[in-house]
Amino acid sequence: MARLLLKYEGVTLSTYPLEGGRISIGRLSGNDIHLDDPAISGQHACIVIEASTYLESIKDIYIEDLDSTNGTQVNDKKIKRVRLKHGDTIQIGKHLFVFDSEQVEDMERTAIYIPDK
Repeated sequence: MARLLLKYEGVTLSTYPLEGGRISIGRLSGNDIHLDDPAISGQHACIVIEASTYLESIKDIYIEDLDSTNGTQVNDKKIKRVRLKHGDTIQIGKHLFVFDSEQVEDMERTAIYIPDK
């Protein structure tokens, strides 16, 4: 199962499994991932899990900024919505997450090309 790893100076502080269809991230206590940081909006971002258009056994995982005040960055670029890939870094306020797809790195030499949307 894919997950988000909350990191600080290379140390994993928390692990958030990504299951279901939508995971909310924000400052309000009702969010699935609650981050107590005044730089983060109440409903800051969300993770959206969808069936892949190309492979029926694969899920595509997206992060979407919910028009937050300070934005969401993936790999140091401000985003609106982007599909996550293994090892992507996500910056929300002062919190740094790393996306872990839990896919085996060296599966086979044949590659499957899935274009970004």
